[in-house]
Amino acid sequence: MPEPKRPLKVFLCHAHADRDAVRGLYTRLTQDGVDAWLDKAKLLPGQDWELEIRKAVREADVVVVCLSKQFNQAGYQQKEVRLALNEADMKPEGEIFIIPARLEECDTLEKLRKWHWVDLFEENGYEMFMRALKTRADKIGMTLQVEESWLPKDIANEPQKVKTSKEKPLRKMDIAIVVALIALACTIIAALLGSPLFEKWFTPVSMPASTLAVIVTLGPTLLDPLPTVTVEPTIRPSPTALPLELTDANDVQMVLVPVGEFKMGSADGPEFDQPVNIVYLNSYYIDKYEVSNALYKACVDANICTPPKESKSATRASYYGNPEFDDYPVIAVSWFQTDAYCKWRGGNLPSEAQWEKAARGENDFIYPWGNTFNPALLNFCDKNCPASWAMKAFDDGYADTAPVTMFEGGQSPYGAYNMSGNVYEWILDWYNVYPGGNSNADDAFGETNKVVRGGSWFDSDYMLRADHRFKLSPDEFEDVVGFRCTRDVNP
Repeated sequence: MPEPKRPLKVFLCHAHADRDAVRGLYTRLTQDGVDAWLDKAKLLPGQDWELEIRKAVREADVVVVCLSKQFNQAGYQQKEVRLALNEADMKPEGEIFIIPARLEECDTLEKLRKWHWVDLFEENGYEMFMRALKTRADKIGMTLQVEESWLPKDIANEPQKVKTSKEKPLRKMDIAIVVALIALACTIIAALLGSPLFEKWFTPVSMPASTLAVIVTLGPTLLDPLPTVTVEPTIRPSPTALPLELTDANDVQMVLVPVGEFKMGSADGPEFDQPVNIVYLNSYYIDKYEVSNALYKACVDANICTPPKESKSATRASYYGNPEFDDYPVIAVSWFQTDAYCKWRGGNLPSEAQWEKAARGENDFIYPWGNTFNPALLNFCDKNCPASWAMKAFDDGYADTAPVTMFEGGQSPYGAYNMSGNVYEWILDWYNVYPGGNSNADDAFGETNKVVRGGSWFDSDYMLRADHRFKLSPDEFEDVVGFRCTRDVNP
C-alpha cells in the first residue's frame, strides 16, 4: 500500500516583537492541518536552538517570512532569512518556497522583493496565503485541506487528475536485447551475401551489393555508443618537473594542480552555475587539507591573525583552542580573517577557478572522486539530513566537523582532502555571474558577497557537487565555513 502523505511543513520566521501575532498565525495554520514550525512552540529546554532552527529551515516545504516594521528596522537581520534564501537557490525556478507575509503596512526587505508578498492583515489575506500553500502542497505531493470557497472557480471545479500511465522507461536490458537482435540480423544478411540466392533476392534494390556489405559490416560498430557499463576515468596530471607535493615554510602540506584546461560550471545546475566555460590555468599549489585549528592558532600566536569569532562548534562547547580538536578545521572565521592568514603564509585564498579545478580535475567530475555520490567518502548531513532524503539512515560518525585528514578515499584527482563536505571554504572572488551567463539569475551578484564552495557537514548531496556555488557576506562567520590557501609555484 502507498505511504500516506504527510502534512505540508511550514517554517515561520519572525521578529521577537511580533511573537503574539505570529503565535495566532501558527495556531490557525495548525488547526488547518499544516505542520507549522514556531520556535516558541517547537524548541525544547536544553536543545541547541541554532542547530534546531537550521534543521527546521532545511526540512521545510515553505518558509514564511513575517514582515513588520519591527522586523524590517535598520540593522535587524534574521539568520533564518539567509538560510531560507540559500535553500531557495536550490529550488527549481518558479517554485513557491519563500512567502513574504506582511503583518502590517511596511516595506519588503530588498532580498525578498523577487517574491510576491501577501498581506495577512487584509480581509482575504489568509485565504490568499492558503491558496499559495495549497499550490505548493500539490506540487510536491503533500496534503493540505483548504475550504473550496477559497479556491478560484477553475481550480475548485476542476476534477482531480490521477496519473495512471503504464508506460515504462526503456531499460538497459531492453536496449541490450534490441542490440542483440540487430546484430543477429546483420550476421544473417552478411552470410546471405555469399549465397546465390542473394543476387536473386536483392536484384530490385538499386544499392550495390558492395555498398550494402560495407553497411552490414559497420552495423555493429554503429551501436558502440550504447555501453552498458560506465568506467569513470582517472586523472593523470601532465608530466612536470614540479614536485606533486610540498611542505611550505609554515609546515603546511600542499599539492600541485598542473597547468592545463578544465570545464568550469554546470550545464544542468542552477542558472548561477551556468554556463560551462573552458578555463586555462597555470600550475599552482593548494593546501592538501583544510586549515586546521592548530595551523590557524599559529597565525594568531604570531599576532597576525585574530581568533575565530566563536570558540565552540555546533555540538561542542569547547572547540578552537581545545587540543582535542587541533586537527579539525577552523570555523567561525570571516573572509577577512582567512585572507589575512593566507597572505601570512605567502599565498592567497583560491580563486573560484583554482578551487573548482583542484576539486574536480580535468575530467569534469561531479564530485572530487568521480560522478557518483558515495556517502562513505565524505562528512555530510547523513542521519541529520531532511527526513525525505534517502541517505538519512547513513552515519559518517561525526555530528559536525571531522578531522581534516579524514576520508582519504574522497580526495580529489590531485590529492586534496575534503573538498566536498566537512566545511564550506571561502573563495577569493566576489560572487558574480559566469562569463556568458544570465546576470538576472541572482540579485546578489556584484561586490556584495564572496563565494564559498564545497558544501559542509550540514548539507546533502546536491550542495556537495564540485561545481556548486554559494554566497556569504565577507564579514559573516558560520560554524559550517572554513578555508584553505593556494600559492604560486614560484612564490
